[in-house]
Amino acid sequence: MSDNLTQTETQKENVARALDEIANVGKDFLNGNSEAREKLVASARELVTAAETPVESLLWHIWALPTRTVAARAAVDLKIFETAVHDGGKAKTDSELAAPTGASPALVKRIARTCVSMGMLDEQGPGLYAPNDLTRLLARPEYAAGITFCFDITQMPFAQLPTYLRDNKFENPQNGVDGPFQYAHKHTGHAFGWLMAHPEVFQAFHSYVHTLRRHRPSWVDMYPVQEHLVQGLKSGDASALVDVGGGLGEALQDFHAAVPQFTGKLVLQELPEVIAAAQAKGVDKDSRIELQVTDFFKPQSLKGARAYFMRSVLHDWPDEQCRIILGHLKDAMEPGYSRILISDCVLADQHAAWQHLSLDMYMMAQTSAQERTETEWRELITSCGLKVAGIYNKGEGNEGLIEVVLE
Repeated sequence: MSDNLTQTETQKENVARALDEIANVGKDFLNGNSEAREKLVASARELVTAAETPVESLLWHIWALPTRTVAARAAVDLKIFETAVHDGGKAKTDSELAAPTGASPALVKRIARTCVSMGMLDEQGPGLYAPNDLTRLLARPEYAAGITFCFDITQMPFAQLPTYLRDNKFENPQNGVDGPFQYAHKHTGHAFGWLMAHPEVFQAFHSYVHTLRRHRPSWVDMYPVQEHLVQGLKSGDASALVDVGGGLGEALQDFHAAVPQFTGKLVLQELPEVIAAAQAKGVDKDSRIELQVTDFFKPQSLKGARAYFMRSVLHDWPDEQCRIILGHLKDAMEPGYSRILISDCVLADQHAAWQHLSLDMYMMAQTSAQERTETEWRELITSCGLKVAGIYNKGEGNEGLIEVVLE
């Protein structure tokens, strides 16, 4: 009895503390402090944690979270979000939501009401649904793509991850071609090869990643671009900003729009299949962007560039492969002029942001890679004979920008 009493009193104290924090941060937000919004969300989560019993927390994690993920993925295929916003968002029945795909209304009801439970849809009566702001967002393909990609590429490795770890005596995955992903997919090649072989998921990946970054601080807002890139810019190849492994070129397009005063070359380097996809999107029609077929595991062909930029590249690879990539860039750099710019997560050593920790588990399952703390980044970069010149961040849970120079 005394243990229960102590637990109840502790719970009340935690709830009271969380309520005070919400009240204080809430006032800041209502008074126009936009930065207080993220703190308010975090405080609200702390309140839920404080108010729940341990059993309620357990059931939330083992019941709610997995079922919500699969329901959201099914809802995308059922076009529930798209259908809900049609006709000005008029409320629709199960049968009306099912009509575009010819699905069973009974099935749609089960998926739709789960979407209601996670705030992805509103319920106006028994079997009657209407869109909310999140529904309208997910009705746009570039946002629904996040659900498609994250589910399709990761669910099998996640499902097999505990077995993989047991079978490998709980070693930390470090082999990108013999890890949880290959274990789940019966020893297929690297996850990127699988992605190329599944064009719908490949397209969802690029669409979702680029769209998500529109809602995050840009690296050009963190980094002193004018002083470190524009000033002292040379001509020819030495003027180049090279996006190494830059996908479909969105980062270069965004950079050009944000920093028109940068007059140097903009070069996208990628594998042949990705360059072909970029050409299909018309990226090569932009006279400012040059496309180059490149394998970053081979020597860098463009020497002495102003900067070699990599966004979410090194978090895809274990340390051994990262050293190869960084080594080739190091060999191409001009001392005192060139730099490597790494746009990636920088985890806190303690109480790291949930976004970063979630991505760390994703990378373990997909590529046997990881997100890195500042200490781990510095150790990796120093081991290549390079030096961290600065680390720039803006807001918790966002990507940072690591500037690397020759020692």
